[in-house]
Amino acid sequence: LNKAASELTSKELKQLITVVANPRQFKVSDWFLNSKKDYNVGWFSQVATDTLDAKLRDDLERLKKIRVD
Repeated sequence: LNKAASELTSKELKQLITVVANPRQFKVSDWFLNSKKDYNVGWFSQVATDTLDAKLRDDLERLKKIRVD
């Protein structure tokens, strides 16, 4: 799409939300996803909204635990 977000129709917006929420169903490459090789489960994923906050918090806690003093 070559439109600003405010110019999207409701149908285009729903399609965009669907792709962002389920990128694997649309064969989006691993390198394009925002969560690279999850530490706990070992796969790539796309993280959005509330899950993003929880994922960031978990990652920061894990990094604090492995930090060497």
